[in-house]
Amino acid sequence: MPLSKAHKAETRERILQKASELFRRDGIDGVSVPALMKEAGLTHGGFYAHFASKDELVAAIFERALNETSEYLDAAAKGADSPADAVIDAYVGAFHRDHPEQGCVVAALGSEAARGTPIVREALARGVRHAAQRLGETLHLGEDREDEAIALYSSLVGAMILSRACRDDASFSQHILDVCRADLKKRKAIS
Repeated sequence: MPLSKAHKAETRERILQKASELFRRDGIDGVSVPALMKEAGLTHGGFYAHFASKDELVAAIFERALNETSEYLDAAAKGADSPADAVIDAYVGAFHRDHPEQGCVVAALGSEAARGTPIVREALARGVRHAAQRLGETLHLGEDREDEAIALYSSLVGAMILSRACRDDASFSQHILDVCRADLKKRKAIS
């Protein structure tokens, strides 16, 4: 008996959720399709009922995870005296550094995806463009200040990547976060 559309949608959602977490934690190349499906409690063969390839899954994850990050930053900024400071504090912190599986997919996978296939790179580019636009909206920037949102987003991602790369030296890793957070707040032209 064929599975219902609702069941298929639930299964796809379970794959996306688990893949998003595992890829951000272990890297795209660090997670095989069989391992992913086992973690999701599904059989390996079932993957292809939902995705034509691992690259198609990665592209879907970029879209999904970047929307999650945008929603998180929107919530952080909402009602804050300084929305930009609230976004900076929410993004450039120890929790985000220590939990890539829950954080920004670009900080976790951006450099790996940049070396990926065209479908992955195109999804990354679309997602980053949309994330920067959403950040501009969150901070109430007009279209004429779109470049400021791109620069801020790039700086946030860069701070997180450097801090994670240096986390074996916990003191220096924290120093990177502290310095970048303070510098971003000091030199921002947005409020």
